[in-house]
Amino acid sequence: MISAVSGISFKGETINAQDLINSPGQFTTVPQQQEIPVDSFEKAGEEKKKSNTGLKVAIGVAVAALAAFIGLGYAVHNGHLERVDIPADGFLKKIGARIKNAGVKVGEWAESCYKSIMKLFGKEVKDTKVKPDATDAK
Repeated sequence: MISAVSGISFKGETINAQDLINSPGQFTTVPQQQEIPVDSFEKAGEEKKKSNTGLKVAIGVAVAALAAFIGLGYAVHNGHLERVDIPADGFLKKIGARIKNAGVKVGEWAESCYKSIMKLFGKEVKDTKVKPDATDAK
């Protein structure tokens, strides 16, 4: 004998399978009648915040450029970066030498800016360039 597990009866009239699937069950929730607005999570009367992504990128680029400027000035001040002669042969050798000379030029400008700023505070800037020893040059 078949025991009745649900309210479905297999006797008599037949039930459409689609109606059975779409029928409300025990855990069915009633859909909301009112449509929820898209921006309902925002408070009423509060303005939408502006995105500052462009400003953040610009500040990041400026900080990176300032760090490179200070680093080149430090390298020129301590004698780690010096001018080189541009070779006559080789395209890549010429470009490398010109890039290094441009870095030296920017570093010298940074060093002069540093010295002028230190003069405003009344401090003397010492020359700390690395001088080659006689033992190194053989």
